[in-house]
Amino acid sequence: MTAKASILSLLALITVFFSACTTPVAIDPVSGQEQTAKYQAGNFYAPIDAAPGKIFRTAIRVMDESGYYRTGELHEETYITIYARKVGDEKVTVRIKQLADGQSELRIRVGKLGNLAESQKIYASIRNEI
Repeated sequence: MTAKASILSLLALITVFFSACTTPVAIDPVSGQEQTAKYQAGNFYAPIDAAPGKIFRTAIRVMDESGYYRTGELHEETYITIYARKVGDEKVTVRIKQLADGQSELRIRVGKLGNLAESQKIYASIRNEI
């Protein structure tokens, strides 16, 4: 097997691993609600009961208070994305998407490979303020 084929095989295996691994995450085990989030390929996806505009305003306030340095935002027709940096110059991305059933979904990614614990912390802070 050539080196090029080995590298391509390794990259394909890594791609399948990261795209296929989904971990269910309990959002609020204390309250006993059945809501769960998922953690897939370094992204944390969770539902939230609020309009995207309200979530956006809350998210930027929470991120500012938590010490993140916001670097930009992108307002599209179906979603809003907030870009920030944390200590160590790691990229933090929060995407707010309106779902068809009136709920919204947050997608949070911290760093290049993702960070579940920090993503949960950001989500919990935003949800508690809404």
